[in-house]
Parts: sequence; structure tokens; C-alpha cells
Amino acid sequence: MKKKLRAFTLHFSLLSCLWILCGCSDDATTMFSKREYVYCYFDAFQYTELFQVMGNPGQFASIRKHVVDGVTKVTMKCASSTTDYTIDALNKNFGLGLGGLIVGTNNFGEVLCYDLACPICDRADRRLTLSNDGYAKCAKCGVTYDLNNSGVIYHVPEDADLITRRGLYRYRINYNGQIVNAYN
Repeated sequence: MKKKLRAFTLHFSLLSCLWILCGCSDDATTMFSKREYVYCYFDAFQYTELFQVMGNPGQFASIRKHVVDGVTKVTMKCASSTTDYTIDALNKNFGLGLGGLIVGTNNFGEVLCYDLACPICDRADRRLTLSNDGYAKCAKCGVTYDLNNSGVIYHVPEDADLITRRGLYRYRINYNGQIVNAYN
């Protein structure tokens, strides 16, 4: 009886240590991406699209940077409007990920930030299209992501031949009722 108890205790201890070590790997515990540089700081009161989506459950907006005639602009788009804003010199070096950012509040009131580029296509020019019901779809591969559920894959077309399947790249975000600050 003592041998069985000792053997059980030894096996249990070894399995517990193995479980703890496997659970502590960086890949298993990291939900936020460090793949692309992300840092931006926007006052939601100055940007109509951010004001409409932040703090409103199930609403999301896209933010992307581009240069038009030598002038750096940021395009913000939500369900009801799209606006190009000229960015000043201080904000010119904002890092907006691979294809831009998706920011908003999920149905549970959690403020979220994702990369606007499709993670399966993995190219800056393969941006997702946001729907009014909390989904984002890639026009190239056809994969749809659930923005209200941590950016997981919601639908894959039957004829899709995907090498990898992964959810959206997610970034840290703070929102204090006025300032939207996304970073990694």
C-alpha cells in the first residue's frame, strides 16, 4: 500500500510539474501580438468614428494611415461614416500595425484592438472589410472573423485551401472615456 501511495505521489508530482512548465511557455500565455509596431493616441472627442464606436457594445471602426500628395493622413471608418484626417507632425510616426487597426467595444463591453490586415493572407494590402454586425471578412481568402469573440475565425469558405488558420492579431488598448491608446 505504501509503495502504491508513493508511486502515485511521485507520478502526480511529475505530472503537476510538467503541466505547470507547459502552461508557462510564452506562446501559451501571450494573447497580444508583438509582430508589428503599434502605438497610437487619439482623442475620441476629435474623431467622429472613434466617438461613435468606443463604449458602444458591438461597434468597431477601422484606422489606417496613408500618404496623399506628400501629406500623411489617417482614414477612420465605421458603419455610419468615413473620414480622412490630416495627421500633425507629432502623430506622423504612429505605428498602426501591418494593415491598420480595428478598434471598438465587443458585446460584453470589453475594449479591443486588432490588426486590419488578414492574418492568413499576411499582407498589408489585404485589409479586412468590417460589417455592421461585428464581423470582419477578407475579400481575397474569404475568411470571416468574429470581432466580438476575440477575433477568432467565424467562417471559412468550403473551397478555401488554407495553409494556416489563426485568429486576428490582437493589440493592447486603453480607453478612459476619452483617449484611445493602442500599443504593444
